[in-house]
Amino acid sequence: MRLVDELAAHRMLYVRALPTLPDILLIDIPPRFAAPTLPMGRYYPIILESPTELLEMEAFLHAERPTAIPPNLFDRRSSALLTEDIIFARYAPPGPAWPWLLLCCWPAAYRSLVPSESDQFAREIYTIELFATLADLEATEMLLLETLGTQQVLQIKYLADNEGNA
Repeated sequence: MRLVDELAAHRMLYVRALPTLPDILLIDIPPRFAAPTLPMGRYYPIILESPTELLEMEAFLHAERPTAIPPNLFDRRSSALLTEDIIFARYAPPGPAWPWLLLCCWPAAYRSLVPSESDQFAREIYTIELFATLADLEATEMLLLETLGTQQVLQIKYLADNEGNA
């Protein structure tokens, strides 16, 4: 069995808007493998920090296996990104019926507030949330900004997305 034939047959690459951000491969998990613990009950996001990692993931998905396994090749791999700032990055749907993504990069000061045994951070630095609409994403961003704003002064800079929208 190859993961690409069933588990990861329906997937989409969300391309980074800036060179320092990762690409995100989003797998739409078939109903028989889906679970309520997945974002929106059916998606599996994979953070890819380099073209080499994309090739590595594709080889992983195409490899013959005796049974389906989670495509968690990079989940616990350390990130190459180093930041002292909180970064919010919006990823627009690259095709119809795909969700919006909000990738957050958290500096060590914030990550240290979460118990180390939890699986809150992918690659030790990222969180990802998925949304059906841009309005839903914006509402969550505002809630996060309001919460963070009570703790420190925030400097917000909006960057253009892949379609050139701010």
